[in-house]
Amino acid sequence: MKIRALGVLTGASGDREKGEEFVVDKEYGAGLISRGYAVEVVEVAATTDKADKPGKTDLAKE
Repeated sequence: MKIRALGVLTGASGDREKGEEFVVDKEYGAGLISRGYAVEVVEVAATTDKADKPGKTDLAKE
């Protein structure tokens, strides 16, 4: 799980600065989030050409 520190953190994840993003195991990350020390970072997938141009198809690709 990727999380972002909401403040300075020290502990099992090491020393982390406010705003730093890092990867931890899901259980540990959920604990930090539930106590308000971090937020989960959700990766957004890149859009495809078809999503950018609905209704248009490239026959050469099909």
